[in-house]
Amino acid sequence: MNSIQNGMAKDEIKYELINEVPCSDVMEDLLSIYNRLFNDADDDFFRMRIKSHADLLIIIARHGDRVIGFKIGYPILDKTFYSWIGGIDPEFRRRGIGNRLAEIQEKWAREKGFKQLKTKSMNRFKPMMMLNLKRGFDITKVYTNDKGQTKIVFYKSIA
Repeated sequence: MNSIQNGMAKDEIKYELINEVPCSDVMEDLLSIYNRLFNDADDDFFRMRIKSHADLLIIIARHGDRVIGFKIGYPILDKTFYSWIGGIDPEFRRRGIGNRLAEIQEKWAREKGFKQLKTKSMNRFKPMMMLNLKRGFDITKVYTNDKGQTKIVFYKSIA
């Protein structure tokens, strides 16, 4: 696990990088914020997705001991890193934490030799869609999944 300070002394935000299935304490911290952020949270699906990707990257933003944000991704196609899920506690939004998580993830993926990033979002997550567009992602596809959710697919070259 690596730790990065964000340089904002007043907020004392620390960023942790985890490159493996997290220990049970960290998993519980992630599940806690996941459930606070997503009204359709499915703990079993969340755990299963994480445990099925031994080569994943988890970035956690902490304020003291409290998890206030996270971003999780993993390799998919050859040289493509999939930014699967993330979010910021509403109390800590609009402080650049989501952008910092994205910067850390992108830098890590580039250093590991990935050539592009892929992510998905939904129209109800407008701040996430705006962040993706501001960070240089292109919308490449829109589709409706088997749950009736409209998904928006984004790609970004990082080569």
